[in-house]
Amino acid sequence: MNKLSQKSYRALFFKHVFRFLGNVTNPSDLTATQVVAVSGGVDSMVLLWVARQLSVHGKIGPVRALFVHHHTRKGQDHDAQLVADFCLKHHIPFKILHAVGLNAEAGNFEGKAREIRRGLLLGNLKQGEFLWLGHHIDDSYEWSLMQRYRSSQPRSSLGIPVRNGKIIRPFMCVSKKQIIQLSRHEHIVYREDPTNKDTKYDRNFLREELYPLLQKRYPQYLKHYVNHANYLSALLHLNISNRVSGNKLHLYDQGAVIQGTQFSQFQIQDVIQTLSNTKRGEISSQIHRMFKAIDNGKKGPFHFSGGTEIYSTHKLLMIYQQKLKNNDKLVARILATISDEELASLPTFSWKDLERSWENFLKTSDAMLNMPGIVLVCEPKNICKTLNASVFDSLFPALSEVCQTRDISFLTTLKCVDMWKRKKEKLPEKIRLLPVWTLSNLFPSQE
Repeated sequence: MNKLSQKSYRALFFKHVFRFLGNVTNPSDLTATQVVAVSGGVDSMVLLWVARQLSVHGKIGPVRALFVHHHTRKGQDHDAQLVADFCLKHHIPFKILHAVGLNAEAGNFEGKAREIRRGLLLGNLKQGEFLWLGHHIDDSYEWSLMQRYRSSQPRSSLGIPVRNGKIIRPFMCVSKKQIIQLSRHEHIVYREDPTNKDTKYDRNFLREELYPLLQKRYPQYLKHYVNHANYLSALLHLNISNRVSGNKLHLYDQGAVIQGTQFSQFQIQDVIQTLSNTKRGEISSQIHRMFKAIDNGKKGPFHFSGGTEIYSTHKLLMIYQQKLKNNDKLVARILATISDEELASLPTFSWKDLERSWENFLKTSDAMLNMPGIVLVCEPKNICKTLNASVFDSLFPALSEVCQTRDISFLTTLKCVDMWKRKKEKLPEKIRLLPVWTLSNLFPSQE
């Protein structure tokens, strides 16, 4: 991005940040008033400038600014005046909050200041407002590194949360270098805190002593940190884009499954980059093409850089390596040995029973090998037709061939549950079903 013109750089920066915001917030969150915590430093001044631009163009609701005065150094008066002048010029409501009882020479000053600052900022929020903080990827990496030496818990080493209740951090998708570049392009004035150079503080020691060495030796360290943190947060079910959109992300040794009604490019891109065997390729454009194909009724598999594939079906995206060998042939062989009498004697399911079975199935280690969760409908044709069942799935061609030969219809679990709920007046309370994943557990020695 550094070689782009001012206009192009601004456009890409805004597009990237706003798309990130869309992945970590609900639309109603963005229409509310956004309160930006501003210190006068480059990160918060650029964040305030970006927030104002987004508000002016109708992308977010009104913006106002808060400044916390610590009263621990003389220069902070000038910081406050800088922010006040900026807000006056751009017609942004501004307020100074005053911290009491802080001593810069006392032990754990940074921790105490952070706690007091947070309390003042959150305490000043009005009903329905959100607090924007200027933390970025470098800050998160820094926090992650420090926590690794303070705690053995995986969650503590993930870094700074992107979203935490009323707190939103829009710059957790950009680096310090990118923020400074935008400030230069747009001539955004800011003041540096002189204490940022004092290496007696852990964070300053890391910034001044360690990071330059890492950057020189491992220039992609921030990118690798982001991919690792996103993967680990998904594994721990802490992924914020997961929670906001209502999607459920399930990770397995063989790949990943995203369940939901709408899918986030940010979320998909993170999973692809984790599974891909190469870092090359323009993933975002490939995802956009896939979304268009899905809108036109295509299921895939869709091919991505690094040998990754995505298969789309009802409320489900499967992401896996092309070399993945599923249980298609195994379950096809088993189904071929089951008699019509045995199929007719299978237990019946209610739609709630089927939902519970699906949830239990997702927790099994080999779930990926049986996706997209096909269930056979062992009932008369009128029931199969009402459920809109089929006799072919491109991921299970061998099973499809057996089903066509035996005149057995099937559909995915999620589609079955949804069709059942929608057309419950035309369907019995219980239906004779055979979840295909139960077949792969019957005779594992046949594989």
